[in-house]
Amino acid sequence: MVSMEMGKGGREEEVDDGYNAMDRDDSINLTISREESEELSRIVNAIAEEYGCEIISYCIYGSKVAGYARPDSDYDILLVLKDYKDIIKYVYVRDGAKLNASLLIVDGKALLRDAERAMLGEFVAGRLLHPYLPLYNGSYLNDVETIYKKRVIVEEYGTLLGLNPLIATDEVSIPLEYFLFSKIKKRARIYPHALYSYVKTYTGSHASRNMEISRRGFMRALRELEQEGMVEVRNVYADDGKCYYHIILKDKDRSKGKGSNKALMKEMLRGAFAWLVHSYAARRTLNFFREEAVSKLSRRKEVKAYSIPPALDNPSILLKVNEGIVADGNSWLDMIAEALGFRDGYSARFTSIGDKHAATSLCTLEQEVGGGVKKKESIVIKYYTNMKMAKWIALNVWLAGIRRYDISPEKRMMNEYVGVRRVRALGINTPEVVALSFGKRLIAFKYVDGTPLSNILDKLVDGSSNSNNNNGYGQKQVERVYDRRERGVAGDLDLLGYIKTYGTILGIVHANGFVLGDTKPSNVLVVVPPPPSPSLPHHPHPANNSSSITTKSTNCCDGILYITDFEQFSTSTNHDDMAWDIACFLYYSLLFKKDEDKARMLVRAFLEGYAQHGSSDAIARAAKSSYFLPFYPAMVIGIIKAVREEIRAFR
Repeated sequence: MVSMEMGKGGREEEVDDGYNAMDRDDSINLTISREESEELSRIVNAIAEEYGCEIISYCIYGSKVAGYARPDSDYDILLVLKDYKDIIKYVYVRDGAKLNASLLIVDGKALLRDAERAMLGEFVAGRLLHPYLPLYNGSYLNDVETIYKKRVIVEEYGTLLGLNPLIATDEVSIPLEYFLFSKIKKRARIYPHALYSYVKTYTGSHASRNMEISRRGFMRALRELEQEGMVEVRNVYADDGKCYYHIILKDKDRSKGKGSNKALMKEMLRGAFAWLVHSYAARRTLNFFREEAVSKLSRRKEVKAYSIPPALDNPSILLKVNEGIVADGNSWLDMIAEALGFRDGYSARFTSIGDKHAATSLCTLEQEVGGGVKKKESIVIKYYTNMKMAKWIALNVWLAGIRRYDISPEKRMMNEYVGVRRVRALGINTPEVVALSFGKRLIAFKYVDGTPLSNILDKLVDGSSNSNNNNGYGQKQVERVYDRRERGVAGDLDLLGYIKTYGTILGIVHANGFVLGDTKPSNVLVVVPPPPSPSLPHHPHPANNSSSITTKSTNCCDGILYITDFEQFSTSTNHDDMAWDIACFLYYSLLFKKDEDKARMLVRAFLEGYAQHGSSDAIARAAKSSYFLPFYPAMVIGIIKAVREEIRAFR
């Protein structure tokens, strides 16, 4: 191995080996023999002299560096010349007695512009995404690599942000390899024969080394972006040996996100231009160009024998969320099943649940585990679709001037995920997130077997338990709540306890600066455990959090309330937003009801619970006439009057 090489004109210079010189890490050992170094130096100096140009830098890249070269593989050389008039060109050197080399010659200014703004369709700069071995002036190539990777980070982050605004919250963290895989996935779509190189570079025995080399370049780029004030990097932490970063892009124009379709179109245009550059670079060497094309096509077929890394197929699975996993691509259900402990061979059964506007499925996973025993788990999968968006558009028209709901599926998905976690942090029960998929726009929750609060309200006010306003989490357990023979409950007072508890919960949510936006009673579940066996001691029903709020806090039976819908969750300290939450629950609960006395009982119970933590100003504003108008067509006049009187009379 050598540490010296011959520069142009026979001048002996110290080798700047780039990564080794920068990192001083023996685990990354990219070196070549003295004989190879001398021969490559002779070749590049001869070519530079032929074109009358000064060498700025040169390096080896490709299979010889990444570790997947065959005995007959060429040495791929990137040669950067000063004031090279042809801009870019391929030169092939064939000398079987010594070595064969494929040189990509590029002008220094053109390479810099390719890194900065894809002047050459990233045909040259794209090689610096991957490991390379500088043999002369490695600091120059490191600088160009950093410039290029800074742009890659900004562009790929913007595209990712276009998928979902949740990316910009502290709920999502990003490993540096995401930027690499996201970029090369796009390049592989429009430059298919490169897939062979990507797969061979990032699988096999050299994969971890190659990944670490690429990652270090991205780290330099990220730190420079931070120093330049382009990004804010927060909460850097290690998990299972991997580093993740919360990244906030400060450039407002770029941080809006360009969306995956626009980004892909831009990448395709670059790819088309890269093909033109490739053809231009290979001029006068068509025989070699044809050989290379045939070779790459055969290698593309060879890729089929290898497994494409899941992260290359779906880079978003590399993202880390604070709860659950990211499960993207066509195998998203397999990823969820694996996270829940299911192996190959499981079965999945889907059942639509919820009201007619819901896009929610109950998925039951089953698998034989031996001895006739089955492993079984149920999850609720909520889809954030454009079709459901019509519901929120219609509501915005109906509630014009009163309340505006978030329409975008991506925004509603973000609200759901953030709301579930923020509200649970207050000690209030919410369903556990199992997984989310940015590409499929869905969140999977653990199934909660409970009774919609709307069913209890129907039983309380008009004696009916046939509510149509349920969310599908646990319709089958209604009788557990109010069957007096099974539970021994105390009638209406017991049922009112659940209403009061929900008022307490909503007051806590508001006191902490949040609003739910959509507080209809079908979005709340009451979970009541079956009666304890006479032979076993009774234990309280477990909750998600040790500080969880149960109906015991209001001297009721030990049912536990879960809030299950957060699509319109937001941060707000506005009393009008809080008043809408109050009014929405009360009026929605009393649609089509006629018993004024029961209605008054319901309102008082709810407000008594709410007042423990909530705002008296919000209660007072809930009596505004504008809040009952949207419900007016489906309500009895006497019920509206009773609700407003009870709100105004409450102290």
